[in-house]
Amino acid sequence: MSFSTLINRAVLPGTRALLAGVTLLAVAGCASKTVQSSSYMLPASIPEQQHPCALAVSIAPIRLSGLLDNQGIVMELNDIEVHQARHHLWAEDIDVQLQQQLQRHLTLSLPQAQIITKGQPLHAGLPRREVRVSVNAFQGSYSGNAIVQGQWLLLGEKDQLLKQHNFRIEQPIAADGYPALVRALGSAWDQVSEQLTATMAEEALCSR
Repeated sequence: MSFSTLINRAVLPGTRALLAGVTLLAVAGCASKTVQSSSYMLPASIPEQQHPCALAVSIAPIRLSGLLDNQGIVMELNDIEVHQARHHLWAEDIDVQLQQQLQRHLTLSLPQAQIITKGQPLHAGLPRREVRVSVNAFQGSYSGNAIVQGQWLLLGEKDQLLKQHNFRIEQPIAADGYPALVRALGSAWDQVSEQLTATMAEEALCSR
């Protein structure tokens, strides 16, 4: 299938424009040496709800699939092809960004809790929890959505498994271009963070 046919079959105009940009780079083989790279950070957001939980929570480093462990933003071209951008890059390793955003979300959602990176000292006397997250999809799709998929685990004080959840969030890309894709990915990751926060609050009986 030609690149032009692929673009014409895209469902949404925004997705068509994004795929068109990917296609131009692929066809040209990045021949132009004057192409400037753009770097992106996930957008910050404010959680809508807070939970009165007095917990000590450590967040383990985010685990990524091999495809995502790269600086280029990933875009699915169809059901079997993916493209790793050469000129649209993550400004900081995406696993680091995901962990920072998750830690920020939990800190704002659980104002009475201590939220730290795993390995730092925890407050004595507080119920302890550990969060482990693996991500195997964090990319744009030819369907017109940003896709975030993976699994999180919530562990108790003796490393016992309290909750395990497989997630898949599909967030519509609202406009053309990579900036809109990054914002959609950020919104999807916020939803994952909110799922985890709500589960933690329910498990710890914080909302009762």
